[in-house]
Amino acid sequence: MPNVLTQLFSRFRRVPLAIKTGIYLLIGYGLYALLLGGLAPWVIKSQAPKQLQQLLGRQASLNDISINPFLLRVRLDNFALQESDPQQVFASFSQLELELAFWRSLTQGAIAIDHIYLVDPQVNVQRLASENGQAQFNFSDMLAHLEANQTPQAEATEDASEPPRVIARDIRVTEGKFAYMDKVANTELSYDELNFSLQALDTKAYILSLPEDENKPVLAKDANRYALSLTGSDNGQLQTQGQFQLQPLEVTGELQLAKVSLLPFWPFADGLIAAKLSDGELSFQSQYQLKQQQDQLHYSTHKGRFILENLLFSDQQQARVKLPLLALDNIRVDGDNQNVDIDELALQGLWADARLDKQGLDLQQLFMPATNAKPDDTAAEAQVEPALAQPEAADETEALNKATAKEKATAHTAAEPNKAQEQEKQWLLTIGKISLKQADLNLFEQQQSDGVHWRVYSLDITTGPVRSDLEGSIDYQLQLALSSDAQTQPETSQGQFSSTGAIDAKAFTVNGELTLTELELQQFQPYLTPYLNMQLESGKLSTQGKFTANAEGKAHFQGQAGIGKLLIKDGLAFEPLLKWQNMAIDAMSFDSKANSLKISNILLEQPYAKVMITEDQRTNIGELIRAEPPGDNSAAQSQTKQSQENEAPQQTAAKEKINTKASTDKAFKLDIGSIAIKNGSAYFADNSLTPNFASGIEALEGKISHLSSTPGTKASVDIKGKIDKYAPVTLRGEVNPLLEKPYLDLDLVFKSVELTSVNPYSGTYAGYYIDKGQLSLALNYQLEDNQLKGDNHLVIDQLKLGKPSDSDLATSLPITLAIALLQDRHGVIDLGLQVSGDLDSPSFSFGSIVMTAITNVITKAVTAPFSLLAGLVGSDEELNLVAFQPGIATLDADAEDKLSKLAKALDDRPKLQLSIEGSVALREDSEALAEQKLQLQLLKASKLATLPDELSASRFPTQGKLADALVELFEQQLKLDADAEKDKVKQRLAEKANGERVDEDTLLTVWHMGLYNQLLSAQEISNNELANLAQARAQAIKAFLVDRAAVAPERVFLLDSKTEMKQDASQAILSLNAD
Repeated sequence: MPNVLTQLFSRFRRVPLAIKTGIYLLIGYGLYALLLGGLAPWVIKSQAPKQLQQLLGRQASLNDISINPFLLRVRLDNFALQESDPQQVFASFSQLELELAFWRSLTQGAIAIDHIYLVDPQVNVQRLASENGQAQFNFSDMLAHLEANQTPQAEATEDASEPPRVIARDIRVTEGKFAYMDKVANTELSYDELNFSLQALDTKAYILSLPEDENKPVLAKDANRYALSLTGSDNGQLQTQGQFQLQPLEVTGELQLAKVSLLPFWPFADGLIAAKLSDGELSFQSQYQLKQQQDQLHYSTHKGRFILENLLFSDQQQARVKLPLLALDNIRVDGDNQNVDIDELALQGLWADARLDKQGLDLQQLFMPATNAKPDDTAAEAQVEPALAQPEAADETEALNKATAKEKATAHTAAEPNKAQEQEKQWLLTIGKISLKQADLNLFEQQQSDGVHWRVYSLDITTGPVRSDLEGSIDYQLQLALSSDAQTQPETSQGQFSSTGAIDAKAFTVNGELTLTELELQQFQPYLTPYLNMQLESGKLSTQGKFTANAEGKAHFQGQAGIGKLLIKDGLAFEPLLKWQNMAIDAMSFDSKANSLKISNILLEQPYAKVMITEDQRTNIGELIRAEPPGDNSAAQSQTKQSQENEAPQQTAAKEKINTKASTDKAFKLDIGSIAIKNGSAYFADNSLTPNFASGIEALEGKISHLSSTPGTKASVDIKGKIDKYAPVTLRGEVNPLLEKPYLDLDLVFKSVELTSVNPYSGTYAGYYIDKGQLSLALNYQLEDNQLKGDNHLVIDQLKLGKPSDSDLATSLPITLAIALLQDRHGVIDLGLQVSGDLDSPSFSFGSIVMTAITNVITKAVTAPFSLLAGLVGSDEELNLVAFQPGIATLDADAEDKLSKLAKALDDRPKLQLSIEGSVALREDSEALAEQKLQLQLLKASKLATLPDELSASRFPTQGKLADALVELFEQQLKLDADAEKDKVKQRLAEKANGERVDEDTLLTVWHMGLYNQLLSAQEISNNELANLAQARAQAIKAFLVDRAAVAPERVFLLDSKTEMKQDASQAILSLNAD
């Protein structure tokens, strides 16, 4: 065998050199192919998994590896890197193929690769529970293993040489899969189609721009083209494509996101807000450019579009916010100039469902970021609260802080004068247009009511350009429809609002125009119910005008307004309380700075008001204000009292300063050019009476002109109407209720008002119904310096009472007598009533002073009727008493004169009846009758024709027939001896004369005087005689009135003067009654 080898070697040495070289190359190439194509794959397949496991601490597997030494192609099949749990795969691929381009490397002097193909790569990343606050992933152990097995290396020296050129014809990743599971956020992301391609890679190529220092460079426009596409399990796609160059670095391309579901990403925000994202998709596209120039990185984007679709936020039970579309169009970013420009921000179909209650707005709570207060914040709040609790201290602190800040700012400015110029430039965002279309906002309000469903639909807002630096004004257009319902979600519009204008966000000013069209007022009824006992049935508010406002509270509005078809019903009978067809304000101007409101004209068309008294004597006006619940009131008062007691002195002083400032502020000024009433009416009903009372004023027309709160001004009033369609009523004069002390000078005139319409009142309170009569009333009231003066003229024509009502509430005053006293012979009652009052008096009541005046007139008339009659004939005598001389019933001249005046007064009061009752003075009239009786006896006994005039005891004759008749009567009636009586007289006279002789004439005079007086004392006057005298006196008066004064006999009545004889005086007593 050795010989054979020796022979072969000997022959080989004799072979020509060229052949030997070929043989050497062939043998080398064979060895190369054997080692690279056979041995290397076996070694790699057997050792690579072990090395990876040692390096990463994970099991790895490789199904096959093949190397084509001729094409320089390497292919790895079915590689897998396991999880910590060997049953799960962390990363894998089906095939990885790399093919080098050897000859291109030689010809182009670069590392040339023909292609790199990666097929079906899969990576499963998991985020695990955190440990010690550090995020943990399913690859964290591999990183830790690498770090633990890493050997220290010497610091690498900087290599100034350029990296080698690398070129590759085709690099692709196909059918890739990526899965991410976050066990902390409890979410999973899965992308089943990942494809990447990089065509004509050349790390040295100039593709997009040329460097300035290159000599004759050439652009390779088709090199370095990349494309990436990624499709998720939700069919959302990410695509990007473009070109890049590395030296200098520059990248251009286009990025697209299409229909990417946001739900898998929402768990990452879980806990930031309470709301839950239930649906939503993201789309985005943009062209971008990244460029490195002079060691600075420049970037920009253009043709960008950002879209959010079908956003749906919900709480734990139901959807709360929906946004079908949010779009940002034509987004442009300029990194060099730090500008972001967006043509339009558009929101379409926003829908929100919110609830407002005592705890606040629930959407605010749903979307409020969940943040925890920091200790520093708490300390800051603790420092702020005392300052707020003490306004003066807060003001001083603020002033001190401002001064300190100013000093610091001055010092800082001096030290760094150019700091402002060195500050980094701020980014500027400009949005060409912001639009909100077809928004639908729903609110269930329970904070101020028992529950009202409010809806704003549709809401449209459009703005002009908006800048983040707030430079320039922002034009806007706003349109919305408003509606509400206490029971269910409203469907139809109940009012339209629109506004156009401009907002200066930097100066905090706004100006524009607004229009409010037919806002239904009845939808605000739930907010009136707790305070007003009324039902707002209908009413449409409209207004239009121009306005300006700023952050300092200054506002100005100029326009017009109106309320149409207003209907308010009372809360007692649910009948109309106030209504009108239209109320129009043609021009108004409000200025908050001047604190003034000017109105040109107010027109009230067909206004109507009703005042009603119910059966239980409640009024729809008096019951309008609901009483505050006692518990709430007392609790509020207790809380107020407690807060006042706990109030610090500094707070009290601060409040006093505020109140002082408020009192010195400019008073509100109101000017109204005119208030016109067209075809108005009013109605009054009293259902507490039986029968019920009702009356109305119709055809109200007129105007109130120049009403102003300016001192010294007076508004003229000219209003007219008709009561119950026929009786005219007018109101004229001047008034100003807007002054601190109101002023008025008004004349109110009613003419020919039918009194039969007030039968319920006359029957209830006067005790009689009215069969006939008309009332005319002229009222003049003047109010100045809170002093009221009234001059009222009341005329009642042809008043005729009907049957009595037997009312328990009727007055005790004799109404029929009062009417008879006040009504003249023409059937007219004409009264003048003077009233006055002090509005500053706590007891002042306009109604009470008028009623008091009327009551006083009636009371005076019925309590002193003859004084009223005496006034009619210009007399100050008491016409109700007629005096007589004692013992007689004959009228003297004075009595006849008095009765004549009385007859004249009775002629002017035809409904009066006169009653006469005689009276006697017991002693005087008895003495007079006794003397008359004695003298009659003397006349009969003396048989004389007549008795001497002025016959009396002292003037009695001492001789003749009359003297004889006296002696005869003395002895007959007294049964005494007249001569014995004479002796007694003589003896008494002698004793008085002291022994002197008694004159015979004196004796006879004294004797006859004694006889006369004794006979007079012996006369007996009976009560019947006195009663006859009283009756005779009454008859004498009637006879005079009837026979001589022409008073109708049926109007004069004689009362019974005998049965219960009056014994007060020698007179007749007259009384009056109504016919």
